[in-house]
Amino acid sequence: MIRLRDVQKSFGAAENAAPVLSVRSLVVARGERVALMGESGSGKTTILNLVGGLLTPDAGSVEVAGSDLATLSEAARDRFRARHVGYLFQTFHLLDGWTARENVELGASFTGRRAEAGRAEALLREVGLGERLGHWPRQLSVGQQARVALARALINKPEVLLADEPTGALDHANGATVLRTILDSARVAGSTVLCATHDPEVAAAFDRVVRVEDLR
Repeated sequence: MIRLRDVQKSFGAAENAAPVLSVRSLVVARGERVALMGESGSGKTTILNLVGGLLTPDAGSVEVAGSDLATLSEAARDRFRARHVGYLFQTFHLLDGWTARENVELGASFTGRRAEAGRAEALLREVGLGERLGHWPRQLSVGQQARVALARALINKPEVLLADEPTGALDHANGATVLRTILDSARVAGSTVLCATHDPEVAAAFDRVVRVEDLR
């Protein structure tokens, strides 16, 4: 489902480019749930952004669900991500002027179609927010915002779910809820999961742990 080969990524102008990532090979099988670990600045988020099509490599290939994202235009990558990838960002990216339910439904609009009737509400109830459907993000706790963002990532039943430090800003109870929902939803849907985390306890819940330094 996910295959990175001989990937290189740098940031900055050509003459001052700073290498941030080198991956010789990373393979994640369909339906596998993998935790990606490494020191801060090791490139965990960069790998997620490459797999999600938010970045392109300077060299190498990034194959996801049969498509090499490195060969696609930006517009084509956007369409691919909307149809195949769910992304739980570390900073949530909820829209302040939209309710919890509207933020979740927004995830479906990126594909050019409406969400299945009742799916947003069902997902919010699944993460314990059935009584918060009409609340604005500012009316929700950090843990509740994280669960709204997770519901949005799941709205399109993605083949690939990416999660960037999904428990990093949460207390133990909320972190456990988000982690359990990620793993349970992936198992039911058969989704492939790639999760960046610095927490060994979180990593231990996944099928396999990959360290970024071992990919070089």
